[in-house]
Amino acid sequence: MSPTKNSRTPATEVRANLIAAGRRLLERDGAAALTVRAVATEAGVAPMGVYNHFDGKDGLLDAVVTDGFGEFGSQIAATEADPAARLLASGRRYREFALANPRLYELMFSTECHPDDDVAAEAFEVLADIIRYGQAAAIIMAGDPYVLAGQVWACVHGAVSLELAASHPPFLDPSVNYAQLLDLIARGIRA
Repeated sequence: MSPTKNSRTPATEVRANLIAAGRRLLERDGAAALTVRAVATEAGVAPMGVYNHFDGKDGLLDAVVTDGFGEFGSQIAATEADPAARLLASGRRYREFALANPRLYELMFSTECHPDDDVAAEAFEVLADIIRYGQAAAIIMAGDPYVLAGQVWACVHGAVSLELAASHPPFLDPSVNYAQLLDLIARGIRA
């Protein structure tokens, strides 16, 4: 009988498992819980695996937020044929992502991490594309789509951040307020 070969997990799978473990720990226990040892244990690998794939904790954090931006961009990419519906759907999905991943969302927009520039820019590009789509249909005002996207982003980000921090006035229902904010944005950028 020949000895069985030791099968190794492919490096891409180990990397993906470490990122997933980091995201689970982040949402469950907060950013302080993201230690090399804790993430390695959660992923079922040796701590050296974190160093081999991410050059330590900072690299892992950057990879976690990069992964977050990738998912975020995919989630806010609305494809409704109607441009007004597309803008509103994207806005709703923005909030849904933040509420489903509050600690990741907070970390994504902090100065603690440095996501891959291209991945983060692609998430912004999704919104700029939605603005361009509305401009082509003549329902969104003319102008630089990046400027308008930045203004829309600032509005929704502010509302979501206030909601996550429970900083909104107690008489406001965050869901109702956010829906009204999306309507306000749509009216404000209307052609």
